Amino acid sequence: KMVLEALQPHANLGSLKIWEYHAKELPSWVREMTGYGGFPLSNLVRLQISSCKKLEHLPTSLKNLVALKELVINDCTNAISFPNHLERLTSLQLLVLEGCENMENITADIAPLVSLRKVIIRSCPNMTSLPPSLSDLPSLEELEIGPFRTE
Repeated sequence: KMVLEALQPHANLGSLKIWEYHAKELPSWVREMTGYGGFPLSNLVRLQISSCKKLEHLPTSLKNLVALKELVINDCTNAISFPNHLERLTSLQLLVLEGCENMENITADIAPLVSLRKVIIRSCPNMTSLPPSLSDLPSLEELEIGPFRTE
């Protein structure tokens, strides 16, 4: 945990994968999406957060990753909320939420995500509905969903 907290990646970082980080929240530089010197990770095009079983909330600063094309969140079983205010992620092409057992409904308006081509939401049993603006995405080519609870 201390190693990742002390890391200060270069602001030009293009891809970041955090795997098996065992804490309720991500390190401060990830929560703020900043690199060395506090500069924003404005060139980040791929973010994957995997098997962070204790993580409860995804960083709200995701909204600042304007170059992001791929966002993959999988096996973060305690994550309960997906950030709102994603309207600046107009470059996002792939969104994957998989194995997030406690994730609640996505309440963010995803209509501004005009480049989104593929959405995968699997094994997120606490979700009871999909974002209403999902049907308005002009570039959406592939949608994979389920299973969901039937209760």
